[in-house]
Amino acid sequence: MPTPERPSSPGPPGQPAPPWDVARLYLAAGLVMGGIWAWNHGAPLWEHAVKLLVVLFVGTPLLHLARGRRAARRPPRRLRLSFVRLAAAKVALVALALGASWLLEGSMSDPDLAVAAGLTTVITLLGPFLHRHLLVRAPAAAR
Repeated sequence: MPTPERPSSPGPPGQPAPPWDVARLYLAAGLVMGGIWAWNHGAPLWEHAVKLLVVLFVGTPLLHLARGRRAARRPPRRLRLSFVRLAAAKVALVALALGASWLLEGSMSDPDLAVAAGLTTVITLLGPFLHRHLLVRAPAAAR
């Protein structure tokens, strides 16, 4: 017996995801990014940057592609994430993490773990508040 499909976001079609869904998404992203930074502690800063940017610019588009295919079966939304704004936010976040790691390098025995905790905290707490600035009107909704 097939199970009924549950809507991913309750509410009228075309509305943005509820705040608790966005908060869960940013918590997961913060844990992944902080975990990657902590996993590679002791590596040179350029390695941290390359690994994190690969995850951000390869993994994220693949997730968006999968999400887009799933969403193609539903009514179009009025808002979508802007790739340019999202990319700028990611580059700023990696630059902030690199700068913090570089500044803490001489004053702590293991600055990478502190930066990993900072990345997780910043993404988890600030992500949901800044999310609305990453949204733009979908092309179909702009007409």
